[in-house]
Amino acid sequence: MHAALQFVTHGRVPHAGIRILDPHEAPLDNWTSTTRAVGMSYLRSPSVHHLHWDQGSLNLFARIQHRDNAAEYIPPYSRPSLSLFNAHASHVIAKHRLDFLLERATVRSLRSAGAEWIAETDQGAVRAHNVVLALGRSGQPEWPQWAQPYRGTRRIVHAFDCSYAPPASGETAVVIGGGLTAVQIATYFARDGSGRTVLIHRHPFRVHDFDADVGWMNPIHLRGFAQVPSWSERRRIIGEARHRGSITTDMAVHLRDLQAEGRLDVIQSEVLSVLDRDAKLALLTDAGTVVTDHVVLATGFERRRPGGQLVDSLIYDHGLPVADDGYPIPSPALRWAPGLYVMGALAELQVGPAANNIIGARLAAQRILSGL
Repeated sequence: MHAALQFVTHGRVPHAGIRILDPHEAPLDNWTSTTRAVGMSYLRSPSVHHLHWDQGSLNLFARIQHRDNAAEYIPPYSRPSLSLFNAHASHVIAKHRLDFLLERATVRSLRSAGAEWIAETDQGAVRAHNVVLALGRSGQPEWPQWAQPYRGTRRIVHAFDCSYAPPASGETAVVIGGGLTAVQIATYFARDGSGRTVLIHRHPFRVHDFDADVGWMNPIHLRGFAQVPSWSERRRIIGEARHRGSITTDMAVHLRDLQAEGRLDVIQSEVLSVLDRDAKLALLTDAGTVVTDHVVLATGFERRRPGGQLVDSLIYDHGLPVADDGYPIPSPALRWAPGLYVMGALAELQVGPAANNIIGARLAAQRILSGL
């Protein structure tokens, strides 16, 4: 959505020349359903990171809407409420008519045809001179080995299935994971449910206010990153800069408060296996057995490159350059092939550790515009 906004406002591309192919019904549908399901209240990113390209757009919107009060922001860096962020995003989408660009479709394959690309979708073929692959990881949630037999049974669900609710009276819900999503869900259950909530995590909580060092939003860091000649070294830098599986300071405090009130049980342990027991599930851990009615996995995403067979076929059919880990090696302007561009996770070897974040979308869109 941000790339489309940049193209219509700065790239002078008419609305008729842009299509956003997405399997969901509405803009940001996956974002809104996921954040609602995990009980998110405030964003992890600061108020200058949002859908619009103007950093001050959200704060200006809040003032105009008389929502620039203390309840709409929390420290550090004035992190906005989810409600304010979503209201601003809806305003931007409506003002620039971005919702009219959305075409509900799932892309099955992508191939070049002279100066054009042809996207074969479940709704027919779409032809374009330029294609941007803005693929996230939402389609590849990480399932632990012990939970695999229950995949698709609804006995155990993943956080990104968005199909769960707080435990009812007399019920127990176990949340698996030690990162921000796990803690958000566990505290949401403990706060709004009437049953018992248990959070099981493997490692001590890692507290970082952002999921990557703030310096990686600084042009100086990015210039240094661009000068690293080795793709494997860039991957190492990305891995060290990211705080995978970390939680924010405010959520760590909220977690401790709920524990102290006896509303949330927290167990640092490894789940070894799971057994059916009288319509319940028994989780065998190295700290004992936990019997539960529901299990929600908040174990993140698989680390493999997103895009699956679609991107695999592109690489094979067109001989596109990739690093040893299978990720694209695009130009600094994020061109992977003539007329084919990448952003998000697929662009991280050029954009750096923040490629998956809102600021990464902003940086990527600017680069793509510079190359068009």
